[in-house]
Amino acid sequence: MKNTPINILAWLLILLVGGCVDPYRPPEVASPNSYLVVNGFFDSAPGAPTTIRLSRTQNLADTKAPTVETKAVVTIESQNKAIYTLAEGAAGTYTLAGVTPRTGENYRLHIRTTKGVEYFSAYVPVIQTPPIDSVSWRKEDNGVQINVNAHDATNNTRYYRWEFDETWEYYSAFTSSYELINNQLVDRAVRVDQCWSNASSTNIMTTSTARLSQDVVSQFPLTFIPGSSIKLGVKYSILVRQIALSQTGFDYYDQLAKITQNIGSIFDPQPSQITGNLYCANNSNELVLGFFRVGSVATKRLFISRSQIPDFRAITSYESCTTDTLTLAEIRKDQPAVVTLYDMTRYLTTSTYCVDCRLRGGVIKRPDFWQ
Repeated sequence: MKNTPINILAWLLILLVGGCVDPYRPPEVASPNSYLVVNGFFDSAPGAPTTIRLSRTQNLADTKAPTVETKAVVTIESQNKAIYTLAEGAAGTYTLAGVTPRTGENYRLHIRTTKGVEYFSAYVPVIQTPPIDSVSWRKEDNGVQINVNAHDATNNTRYYRWEFDETWEYYSAFTSSYELINNQLVDRAVRVDQCWSNASSTNIMTTSTARLSQDVVSQFPLTFIPGSSIKLGVKYSILVRQIALSQTGFDYYDQLAKITQNIGSIFDPQPSQITGNLYCANNSNELVLGFFRVGSVATKRLFISRSQIPDFRAITSYESCTTDTLTLAEIRKDQPAVVTLYDMTRYLTTSTYCVDCRLRGGVIKRPDFWQ
């Protein structure tokens, strides 16, 4: 094919565009500064403890765990001059027990570090979260869609956010009856073929009913589970937490979601600095990350059993597990996992991974809430 002027121009444009696009790295990514991160809220549920966690930002290139802010003085203050001091337990974690905020009062968070730097939140009202009406699920061709439903009969909530924790039961490929201890085969003392694993939501999920005549949330999508997921292999549970927000809080999380979850093309929101309702009293230009609120959390749990979705087949990572037959002498030499006695002189064996479900990340302790 001849290189016509049009073809040559097209290739030059492609090379020019490809060569001029640099990844955007906001200054904060490589900044030497370490900004305060505030995580927590003043819980208005009667008898519920309040927990505030303080840490510091780090560059994306850092591989260490984030530094926590220790030995700070952390208080919650009402506009009526009541002051409640939180106690530090685990490093960077501050708790308050036995204090319930009063509806109609406004509260703020006050932090003073060991360096004498002070941080405040804006005064915020107590916002009670309405109950979750239901957590529903719908079987689709390639998986399960989980949704949440809620409403506020007083039409006062309007702004919602959700989080969730998932737990699922699964089994290893084989049940091991024996284990090798001091070169002797003995009955296995602890069952290691049945496990529970868990995960928490990572996306920011918000919605608003401000433009609706009724404060009703219907079938808001929380998560989709592929039919091949190990989560659906035996039994699955999801605990949904619902949080009512102020409009300011909603705007903060909505913008944060757009920045952190939707960056992928030039048409998506570009990285920018997001600020909550916290500020540094010593330096108005210092960035403080987080949003302090006062209110309650509503929860609801859902279970889905394998018998309810018999058409799906989970991919467990145990598909390649195989067995072999070995004598006791061979077992002592090769150290495989022993499944069971095969005949008078040999045992059925496999890899440890195929009998010990903990090696896939789960735990063998049954959750207290499990049904």
